[in-house]
Amino acid sequence: MVRQEEPEKSTKMTVSEKEVYEYSSPVTPRRAMFESQRKSVKESGRTRNPASENLMETELGRERYTRSLPMNCPKQCYAMVGLPARGKSYIAHRLARYLNWIGTKSKVFNVGQYRRELVGVNMSYDYYDPFNTTGAQSRRMVASHVLDTIIEWFKEDPDNAVAILDATNTTRDRRDLILERCPPEGIQVMFIESVLDDTFIEERNIREHKLRCPDYQGCDPDDAFNDFSKRIENYKKAYETLCLNLDRELSFIRVSNITQFHINNLLGTVQSKSAYFLMNIRPHTKTTLYLSRHGESQFNELAKIGGDTNLTDNGVRYAKKLGKFLQENNLTDIPVWTSIMKRTIETCSHLPNQNVQRYKCLNEIDAGRCDGLTYKEIEETYPEEFALRDLDKYNYRYPQGESYQDVCCRLEPIIMDLEKQDQVLLICHQAVLRCIVGYFLNLSTDEIPYIKIPLHTVIKITPVAYGCEKEEISFGVESSVTHRDKQTQESIERRLLALDISHGDSSFVSHEDMNGHSGNNNIISDHVIKT
Repeated sequence: MVRQEEPEKSTKMTVSEKEVYEYSSPVTPRRAMFESQRKSVKESGRTRNPASENLMETELGRERYTRSLPMNCPKQCYAMVGLPARGKSYIAHRLARYLNWIGTKSKVFNVGQYRRELVGVNMSYDYYDPFNTTGAQSRRMVASHVLDTIIEWFKEDPDNAVAILDATNTTRDRRDLILERCPPEGIQVMFIESVLDDTFIEERNIREHKLRCPDYQGCDPDDAFNDFSKRIENYKKAYETLCLNLDRELSFIRVSNITQFHINNLLGTVQSKSAYFLMNIRPHTKTTLYLSRHGESQFNELAKIGGDTNLTDNGVRYAKKLGKFLQENNLTDIPVWTSIMKRTIETCSHLPNQNVQRYKCLNEIDAGRCDGLTYKEIEETYPEEFALRDLDKYNYRYPQGESYQDVCCRLEPIIMDLEKQDQVLLICHQAVLRCIVGYFLNLSTDEIPYIKIPLHTVIKITPVAYGCEKEEISFGVESSVTHRDKQTQESIERRLLALDISHGDSSFVSHEDMNGHSGNNNIISDHVIKT
């Protein structure tokens, strides 16, 4: 390929090379910034500290804790691009939710919100006219302020990984501002453009979301709609879409009408996983989920984790009431997804639904060597393992078993399929449902292992705006209590100090037995404790 900065040295060009040269971006600094981003893949990095630096340096710490993706990840700024009412905010929040769920700490920075704080609300459509010099200067000032905020956010916590800049960024001048500010701070930039030609969806987006924003509070809906439509027309006057000819050196994903994708120059695992997610969501599909654990099992009654036991009498009673609930609410035709364990299969046998699908990835977290024990037995026999799990429950991996992060990894295909469903009932297990609920409610990895998922309760997840609402429906059937509260950091540290665990000594398993995540996949666990 002909180098843009030295065209005079190129005496011969093929047709394709000539086209690349003629249509490459004339802004040389952009190419330099892109090369800087590539360099940062190798040079920039961050280390995650799930428990304490001293513990992670020991052999025991490395064996017992998984790490969130990625282990060494340059900071990222995803800048949205597109006209208003094209689903940019929806995509931004969904993507942030997914990245947080896989352990990549992310945050959405909405420029409109900052504009209202800095400039005010009730800005008429004239404010967005590209020929309005005062308005253009004001909007550039707000954009610079948001970029300052993003840079400070990265400095606050080394674990902060992806900032999503939720704005229009419709001109190359505005996108160049992002490229001028971020790469010098070691922040990679990827653009995500949303293009929508469907006028019906555009109007629906305006009426359902935009007219409810603070800019139009107290306004007549028709007047607000007309004002917002004129705002879009002003943006169209200066709109410069991303294209391969002029932006081939940039990293970007262009989403056209939800179904067509143009992907260019993605860098690293996080950008690739982001593209994978965007290609699987359906922005206009509103999925209503019904989630339930199996009926109470025999191991639940004995306060043991794991096993593959049948239901108790109370468990059977709940399964029958669940079937009646589905009939009364006209839900007998929705698909039912379940694990391959006896207790979930037996629960499903009492339902009227015929479309039942079994998935091994919905099996409970693998407790490895702890399978079949109570929490009290684990604490007494293997106090170090018990303390290590309390220290960082999400990343702790049972010897020859799984961690919560492992469960999230194997649930990714299920999550992608759930994004495309209208309604579905999931009958599975406590840890699995914690991971799924944590995804839809955008909870942190610290919160996920402690979400309360009681037995004999249906959890309904309903999408609203850019998030989801959770509702619990209890049937009044008696059951064991299987939730264990989060322990205080002080008590955990005291136990670790008493065990002298920082030296990496563990009586639980020999080094010959510690083979990472190579445990018996036929052993499935269910977190339980009597309280």
